Amino acid sequence: MRVLVIGQGLAGTLFSHAALEKGWDCHVIDAGYASASAVAAGMFNPMSFRRVVEVWDAERHLSSMKATYSALSDQLGEQLIHFLPIHKRLSNSDYAALWNRQATTLKWIEPVTYQQGTANEGIVHGGGWVNLPRLLHLWRAQLSLQNRFERRALSQRDIDNLNNGAWDAFVDCRGMHLRNAPETPRMDLRGNRGEILTLASQDAPALPSSYILNFGKWTLPIGPNQWRLGASYEWKRQDIEPNPETADFLLHALKNAVPHSASLRVQSHEVGVRPVSKDRRPMVGPCPERPKWHIFNGLGTRGVLIGPKWANLLVDIVIGDAQTPDIVNPKRLVFPV
Repeated sequence: MRVLVIGQGLAGTLFSHAALEKGWDCHVIDAGYASASAVAAGMFNPMSFRRVVEVWDAERHLSSMKATYSALSDQLGEQLIHFLPIHKRLSNSDYAALWNRQATTLKWIEPVTYQQGTANEGIVHGGGWVNLPRLLHLWRAQLSLQNRFERRALSQRDIDNLNNGAWDAFVDCRGMHLRNAPETPRMDLRGNRGEILTLASQDAPALPSSYILNFGKWTLPIGPNQWRLGASYEWKRQDIEPNPETADFLLHALKNAVPHSASLRVQSHEVGVRPVSKDRRPMVGPCPERPKWHIFNGLGTRGVLIGPKWANLLVDIVIGDAQTPDIVNPKRLVFPV
């Protein structure tokens, strides 16, 4: 099976890895456009905190995720997946009561004893983060060594080669750049803009270093005296220029949650636009009206968690060993002509 993958963000990386594991002749092209994956924190969490419920198909997504990133860590010679508990600040006694009710049936969380006037925290197991910038860099370097990567955009010659059989299939992983792609039908793919800060301290740790802290926003320890702070969620703006007001907003939220964090300095301020479908489910399967053309996109805010399972299934879909589930079929998002 000879496949061309278009785009090397998280989706393109996961699919090309799955295809090569199957022994396919897989090549990747990437135009070098801004990618949300390149700046994302890479966190995974089996819980949704708004209603204190398990996220979609958490058990199976976590199982596939652990296997995939562990295999990639072994192949690339660097630990890329890091398991950390998540401490969720409980905003009031009503939320703590909801948390404790859910803890009776959910394996991921522990019950708490709520004390008025203190920083009450519920603990979540099964969380952590994947170092996405390193994953993308190391995977691209490995593909390049195998002459399987090119830094370029999709060309008409590529499409001609698909039509004449030189390629057996395309897998389109262009993220937000799919939305205006002239080669595919127009689809309802939406951009969720997020900003994230990297913080550092030269003194003793100013933030937790052994767990992720969630207080509406979150801090993630990524190295000695270094954390990431995020994230914002915007639907109207689609540019990738850092907004100083957003940085101030994030830092103010952090100071309210952890007063002694004011001494931290900002090392970097980054922006990405996450590709999200209208129903928050990914796009996995054949591209409507385009024979031999498949789409892997719309991984949204939980791409690290859900991506590996769907990358593996898409390999089976491309070769004809599996049907495309309706819930992720790209045809559901095509705008009527």
